[in-house]
Amino acid sequence: MAMCHACRRTLLAGERYRVWRWGRRDRTVCAVCEPDVREAGAVRVVEAFESVRVGGGMTQTVKRVA
Repeated sequence: MAMCHACRRTLLAGERYRVWRWGRRDRTVCAVCEPDVREAGAVRVVEAFESVRVGGGMTQTVKRVA
């Protein structure tokens, strides 16, 4: 399970996110929160977006939205 460290929201299956570095840590940030994180002084670690992947036995219980 992935969570946006800016808004504290659990990311949905297939939702895009990027890894940003601030406060000496790498943090997962959803696409919606990126402008706020950039203004806070964070540095993007990865240029490309990544997507939340669902694996294992949870495939039957998670609704894909993207």
